[in-house]
This record gives sequence, structure tokens and C-alpha cells, in this order.
Amino acid sequence: MRASILSCLVASLLLVPASRAEELPDVCSLLPAAEIEAIQGEPVAATKGSAPERAAFAVSQCFYTLPTFTRSISLELTMRSAKDEVGPREHWRRVFHGPREAPQSSTRASGREAAVDADAPRPVGGVGDEAFWTGNSLVGALYVLKGDAYLRISIGGAEDASIRIKKTKRLAKVALKQLHSSDKGVAS
Repeated sequence: MRASILSCLVASLLLVPASRAEELPDVCSLLPAAEIEAIQGEPVAATKGSAPERAAFAVSQCFYTLPTFTRSISLELTMRSAKDEVGPREHWRRVFHGPREAPQSSTRASGREAAVDADAPRPVGGVGDEAFWTGNSLVGALYVLKGDAYLRISIGGAEDASIRIKKTKRLAKVALKQLHSSDKGVAS
């Protein structure tokens, strides 16, 4: 996997002083509690939304806390801001279709090696314009491009990656439908 797709995405979204919260839909409203409960088997205990200030793009996040914390869900929406020269679609192209870097690993505090997904992001069909799964046995996220915006949905739990992919894909479809029906939805 590229030297951490997550670090590349985060590195391009550095803090800036201007607030962009007014440009974003309420991301916590994109995943209804009933849908999360149907998928994860537990009710939503709490939601916490945020709109971190970033140098590029308008970003909105929501964390859906479940009674079993490790099964909680994180949703992030990245959209074009009026101030952005390069849109999320172009950024997506660079991250997911740019040159590959050598695989890396990290060392746990105990000193044992823990593989950090050495494979390239896995394409996932049937959702958005394009989607990729990144992750390993402990963490994973589905990135979904739609129009000039993208979602990142991370889901907890000890299930196999194939099950987590199915769950995040289902959640992404719901979020995209909600987003499309909002005033500030993404283009079809």
C-alpha cells in the first residue's frame, strides 16, 4: 500500500484559520440510527460531529458511538470548498491512481511487528463512482468517490474484512442517498 493512504490524505488537509462549516451538510444526519443498528446490531449511544478546519477542501466528520465501543462507526465527508484550486476528485486520482510506494510496517509497543496492509487499496464495486477498501485485521475504511466529493467510512468490530466491506458499502449507499437529497448534495 502506498506509504499510508491515510497519511497522504491527512497531509494534504492541514489546518487553516478560516471556518468552512457553513459549506457542509450535517454529516451526522447522513446515517440514520436505525440503519446503523440494523448493520451493527447495536443502537447508537451518541453521535459527535465536527468540521475540522483544513487547508484544502471542506471536511465534516461524525463519530457514531455504540455500546460496544470497538463496533463504533466514523464517517467523514470531503467536498470542494469555494477556495479550493484542486477538487477532491483530482486529489482522489492522485492518491488512488498515483505511483505506488513500497509497503511499510509498524512496530507495536511490545516490539512485535504488525503488518500495516502491504497491499494496494482494494477496488470495491457497486457504490459511488469508484470505491476502495484500505485496512488490515484491526482497522479498515471504505473510501467512496461520488461527483467531486468523497466519503470515508470506518467501521469497528472483529469481523473479517469482507464483512466489514459489505457493511461499509451498505452504509455508504445510505449516506450518498441522503447527501444527494440534501441541498448541498453531490452531483449524480
